[in-house]
Amino acid sequence: MLHVAPSRGVSHWWALSILPVALAAGWWIGGRSGATPREPAAAAAPAAGVAGEVVAAHESPAPPSADRVREDPAVEVSSWTTLESALSQSRRNGKPVLIDFNAEWCPPCQRMKREVFDEGERARIVQTAVIPVAVVDRAREEGRNPEWIEELQRRYGVDAFPTLVVFSPATGRVEKTRGFGGAEATVAWISQAARAVR
Repeated sequence: MLHVAPSRGVSHWWALSILPVALAAGWWIGGRSGATPREPAAAAAPAAGVAGEVVAAHESPAPPSADRVREDPAVEVSSWTTLESALSQSRRNGKPVLIDFNAEWCPPCQRMKREVFDEGERARIVQTAVIPVAVVDRAREEGRNPEWIEELQRRYGVDAFPTLVVFSPATGRVEKTRGFGGAEATVAWISQAARAVR
């Protein structure tokens, strides 16, 4: 009887280890061809609106280019502010509001702050698209948050950090995403969400 040794071909585990590299390459190539990455969580689940209504995510054209932002002196660049001030400004100028729910102990939150909100051109694109507000969770450090933060987190279903919420007080539309998927994807998502809620 002839005994045949089992084949030692490519292990399925090795193939699975290449999957993240292939996905990253596909995302990079897609981004180079002008496609706008979209956060799956925002597309899959409707978000609760400012007044509690449910609004589905919307598809929109590509975000404004950095060149357009630089060339248009009429484009208003909003500073980081309080929620009350952002609501007042939004009622006056029609710009959507971005709430960045974050925590000091959260490494992805700190990366997003460095790579998006504090990085020159990306920060300018974000601040042109929305009126930004940072809401810092202090439950870990202080045992609980102020009631207004707890209420905001309940309203928008914040259960992870970072969570970004873009909404329009005028239309009541809301877009939400959580996690940090990289600087370019985050800027693209904020720009798309700002258009979708108008």
